[in-house]
Formats: sequence, C-alpha cells, structure tokens
Amino acid sequence: MNLSPKAMRAIAEALEFRIAAYQSQLDSEELSEDKVSDLTNDSMFLESLLQEMRTALALPVAPVF
Repeated sequence: MNLSPKAMRAIAEALEFRIAAYQSQLDSEELSEDKVSDLTNDSMFLESLLQEMRTALALPVAPVF
C-alpha cells in the first residue's frame, strides 16, 4: 500500500493520540494486572508503528508532476 505523506502524517497523529490515551488510562485508573499488561503491550506496539511511520516520513520523496 502506498500512502501519501499527508496520509502518513494523519496516521502518525492518530497513533500519538491513541498512545497518549493508553498512558492516561495507565496513570489514572485502578487496573487489574491483565489490563495493565494489555494496555502496555498495545502501547508498545503502537509506539513501534509510530517510529516506523516517522522513519518513512523522513525519507525523501520524489516530486510528482
């Protein structure tokens, strides 16, 4: 799948928002160990996706005419 830089930036922003929401949940609620584990794993997965997205955005893009 080829995504435009604009689409990739939108996805990166959505990932950042979701990661922040997970962190907020972890910081503010009494959670079971299973829920903490699930949120932590999901957050780490999204952070790795975000890092890959940022790496892809840093690559130069050939201009399209």
